[in-house]
Amino acid sequence: MKTRTSTQTLWYEPWVCHRVFEDVSIRSWINSDLMVRAMGVPSCVRRCIDPFLDQVSKLWNLRDIVENVKPLCKSHAEAVKCLKKARVCDTHNLFDIASSSVKKMCGERAALFEKVKPCLTRYGDATAQLCDSKCHGRANVTAFLNSPAIVRAAKMGGNLLAVNDHLGGLCSSFNCMLPCATAELNKVCPLSGWLTLDILLQPMEAVSEMLLKAPLSIKDFVAKKLDRRCRFAIQKSEMIKLRKGQFNYS
Repeated sequence: MKTRTSTQTLWYEPWVCHRVFEDVSIRSWINSDLMVRAMGVPSCVRRCIDPFLDQVSKLWNLRDIVENVKPLCKSHAEAVKCLKKARVCDTHNLFDIASSSVKKMCGERAALFEKVKPCLTRYGDATAQLCDSKCHGRANVTAFLNSPAIVRAAKMGGNLLAVNDHLGGLCSSFNCMLPCATAELNKVCPLSGWLTLDILLQPMEAVSEMLLKAPLSIKDFVAKKLDRRCRFAIQKSEMIKLRKGQFNYS
């Protein structure tokens, strides 16, 4: 199994600090290959998205985040182009859904992002570090990837049930990060928090739309098996509340 030794993060985004003190519960790097293998992502997809993962990984230390956006956008476009050439690899367009935050930031919201870019360049890293510390984001990602069940799933070629059983901590962190990032960014760079929220919600909204049209059997499985801490992320009604700034702090 290939191990990434640079600073790293995840494929299925959703959307990581070198703080003044060292937190031993947080890795200095992240094995994103372990994540995609645990999820059973086909090798042909991994070949296309590997350079993109390398760019995403540079966000892990929460330093120079804004400076890494341009190469991130470029690598995302290249990954999409690669997958289009290999149509049988990602027939359900899962990468498009999982990375739709990046797509929105680089495309539809690019002009707005450019307007707040100078301010975010100055204050964005510190804000991300603050919210990561408050919400234990990277610590929970590290715990997830250190789980023996996730390691086994990766070695077996993927086990979505095992992944599902260990998502709770990640969802709790993300549920905490949304209001934190929105409020703290708005304080230092007016309106940038709402822009960030808009971008981060994109994949969740895509999944919630899919579930509305999904067969009853899928809806029943999700209702019974998905960790309660993750349910907010797939419910259309919750997406509407989040867009209005009505956050769930439970």
